[in-house]
Amino acid sequence: MDFNHRMLVLAREARGLTQADLADLSQIAQGTLSKYETGVLSLAADSARALSASLRFPLSFFSRPDQVYGFPPFHFRKRKKLSAKALGKIVAEMNIRRIHIQRLGLSFPLKSNQFIPEIDRDEYHGGKKGRLDIEDVARNLRELWMLPAGPVENMVQLLESNGAIVVPCDFGTDLLDAMSQRIDGMPILFFININAPADRIRHTLAHELGHMVLHTTTLKDDVEMEDEADAFAGAFMAPADAVRPQFRKFDLRQLANMKGYWKVSMASLAVRADRLGAITPYQKKQFWMEMSRLGYRKREPNEPPREHPRLLKRMVEYHRKQLGYSIDQLSQLLDLLPQELEAMYGPQAWETEADRRPPHLRLVQ
Repeated sequence: MDFNHRMLVLAREARGLTQADLADLSQIAQGTLSKYETGVLSLAADSARALSASLRFPLSFFSRPDQVYGFPPFHFRKRKKLSAKALGKIVAEMNIRRIHIQRLGLSFPLKSNQFIPEIDRDEYHGGKKGRLDIEDVARNLRELWMLPAGPVENMVQLLESNGAIVVPCDFGTDLLDAMSQRIDGMPILFFININAPADRIRHTLAHELGHMVLHTTTLKDDVEMEDEADAFAGAFMAPADAVRPQFRKFDLRQLANMKGYWKVSMASLAVRADRLGAITPYQKKQFWMEMSRLGYRKREPNEPPREHPRLLKRMVEYHRKQLGYSIDQLSQLLDLLPQELEAMYGPQAWETEADRRPPHLRLVQ
């Protein structure tokens, strides 16, 4: 059979398996498996069947000529915190989802109202001469997209209406809320961790948007890129002219009220206040101490309504309803087993862990 050894590595990492794990599972010697994965040996027919069964991918998955991409370079700090196994699983899912979108996009009429620009720092002419100003970049993009003053109503919808596809994923870790990828010939992809808090997802999508605008033509120091993307997110979600007056009073109650309006976390708003020089070091210290005491550093109360990606779901439904694909035909198109297709694109694929919990019974008196 035709064999793309990179797809074998992709399938293994998608299942969160080491090479030794797969060798035990498939009863193929690890030395042989290593030679398959590096392309030194062609995949034998009996081994292909064993690997297909062990990895739960159809045989066709291993013969596709699709290209595999690595982790974007501007997520270095988050990448350092992840284990190699967790990182491999996330990268594998990103690649598999991208391949699916490429295939679905062959027949689905993708439309974009606008676009997501990428800045060449040597050619960018913003409002301030001599250097690129992040506040200026965020303000210009809001103007380009004709956003009204005030909060972004729906960040997911905004990205999808401007040519991106937001892909819901279960990363299996709380160390990562979202990822992004710009590849020639494709819409920009934003992968979101569906189990992350809704307020964090909104900010993180703006952070990823910052990377897409600022760092796909010019790479800088890793820490500097993360800092720029975070500054962009704050400026895009809470423009300085509108938010600065609200920081005249700075305490947890005020930030809770602001969170209800801006629909980003209190933590994000506190960082924004600090970047704008609107609070003192003492206020900043007291805020973070209070957040820690209340247990709000990981998850805050009063999340805004969750924003649901729509475009990828419409692409799948278009193939089923408009083009008449059966479950088996769609599984064949995407190189998935039918049960895997249901897990990735069935009704429950768009739900969070909280959505799947049984409802609590209440005694009504």
